[in-house]
Amino acid sequence: MARTDHIAGMNADLHQRYFESGIYADLLPELADITANAAREGFAPNVEAIPEMNPDAIIQWTHDPAIIEPLERVGLTVVGWGCCTKEERLDYLRLTGLMTGQTDRADALIELQEDSDAALAALWTDVPEDQFTPILVVDQLQDQIRVVANGSDDFTLSGAQNRAAGGEEWWKTIDAEQFLVWNPEVILVPSYANGLTPADFYDHPLLGSVEAIKNRRVYKVPQFTMTPDAPEVYLAASWTARVIHGAETVADFGDQMQTAYETAYGRQLTEEEVALVLAKSQNADSAGYSELFE
Repeated sequence: MARTDHIAGMNADLHQRYFESGIYADLLPELADITANAAREGFAPNVEAIPEMNPDAIIQWTHDPAIIEPLERVGLTVVGWGCCTKEERLDYLRLTGLMTGQTDRADALIELQEDSDAALAALWTDVPEDQFTPILVVDQLQDQIRVVANGSDDFTLSGAQNRAAGGEEWWKTIDAEQFLVWNPEVILVPSYANGLTPADFYDHPLLGSVEAIKNRRVYKVPQFTMTPDAPEVYLAASWTARVIHGAETVADFGDQMQTAYETAYGRQLTEEEVALVLAKSQNADSAGYSELFE
């Protein structure tokens, strides 16, 4: 079973976003009672509160040295995590396996990801990348539209090509005209984009001629991508391949999903939890989704 007794505290944003409701609250209900004042806004550490928790180590993001230095200055041990490449995600697992004495479990989770990625990559060895299905990943749909350009997903594993890729920025802000020019066949809506659903695209007054919208191929991404350090986040590549190319592409996806959650959290998902994770209600009107994930 997944254990939480080694966690002394966390930041309030993390606690509210993941452990007060939703799938992680179901899987790890003990975390609802964890002290949640370890950081202030923007991951700034609460150096007054953290020493009172008497932690052996503090896990902190490495993107800004200013959020690590105050902890080390008061003599605390900091383990830095980078974000958000595949190798960095695997490092999370290796580090936490070493820190908690559960290297066998960490190795099992890494093996699941490596096997899944290898099986997906083998599907496309004879397909040129310029023939992959064109997609866009959209997390804001307002007067200006924000798309994920260079995120952490490797869409080549799914036989997909992100039309917005290129350059160095994580996001790009575009207008409706550029959206029409890119004309994706599939649109993905990240799970973290709260309030944005496929229905928002189907009702959009300017984008109705886009192939993905016209054919109702806009999909809310499942909750296993809610946080980039989730051990099950690798399932996104298999889910994307199945959504784009059909059920036969990843025929055993349901088994893969249950194995991932059982390995990570110590139990399989209930039918209701599967529906929650896969955003079945939000994807109910998207082409083929109900049949793909019965």
